[in-house]
Amino acid sequence: MSYQIPVIDFGHFDTNPKQVAQEVLEACKTIGFFYIVNHGLPKDQIEHSFELAKDFFDLPSEEKHWILRIKSKEIIKSFNFRNFVDGKSFAPLPPIFEKEQAFVEGFSRACHATAMRVLQAFAIALEIPEEEGGANWFSDRHTYDKPSGEILRFLKYPKGGESTYKEPVRAGAHSDYGSITLLFQKDVPGLEVKASRTEWISAPLIQDSILVNVGDQLQEWTNGLFKSTLHRVTFLPEHAHKDRYSMPVFIHPEDATLLSPIPSSIIPPPSEDVLNGVAKKGEIISAGEHLKRRLDATYKY
Repeated sequence: MSYQIPVIDFGHFDTNPKQVAQEVLEACKTIGFFYIVNHGLPKDQIEHSFELAKDFFDLPSEEKHWILRIKSKEIIKSFNFRNFVDGKSFAPLPPIFEKEQAFVEGFSRACHATAMRVLQAFAIALEIPEEEGGANWFSDRHTYDKPSGEILRFLKYPKGGESTYKEPVRAGAHSDYGSITLLFQKDVPGLEVKASRTEWISAPLIQDSILVNVGDQLQEWTNGLFKSTLHRVTFLPEHAHKDRYSMPVFIHPEDATLLSPIPSSIIPPPSEDVLNGVAKKGEIISAGEHLKRRLDATYKY
């Protein structure tokens, strides 16, 4: 069977939400990834964010202490923004971002708002009753100005010859921890998705789109109905002479949100321990505790 990441037109969401929600549901139940187009996020904001990322990673050596270097198959440069709760950054920002804080906060909030439309489509697809919160069931649990694991990340994969890599994988296979991830890609592709759980397929660049994927928490919250799919970044010939930039936005519920059952008749009953072993059967934990347990397990060694 041939797999392809679907493209969903969110320009129709306001006029035909059920149709869009069904397309989203099908994508979440199968591949766990989908592109959204006509999403409403201004192109100039996305472009300026990429420009800021490039300027930051090009800083002179004396200012590079701000940059986190992630060692996987290679060195990947990274910077994380937490939510600007009540207009304040989680930690002091580098000067290049401090002077652009109003813009970065605005972009962060705009990404969050876009993610909330996707989560509204999830709620409609799951037919959550109006008396339980209806279309706003998920978005009501993802308030921007409350503490959560949400992160906007700037990433740079430095250019280099293929001979410097012992194998073609630049960032190893992984899934994301939260509810959903929004991914912005620019200029250079390289992302692959394990679509069938055995077959890797490419996630090409599609102009003016955002790539959305289901995270572990939502897979567990829906008792496996929605699929959190492994993905990775591989070396391509373009990487030999061109840097690769991307911007993932990791969307998480508020830390205090209890991961109690979603009021939907579409979600199957849990077949094993609730939350796939992160919580014991019958145990209801908060989103913050769920994230802590996942991080503890990941970095245990």
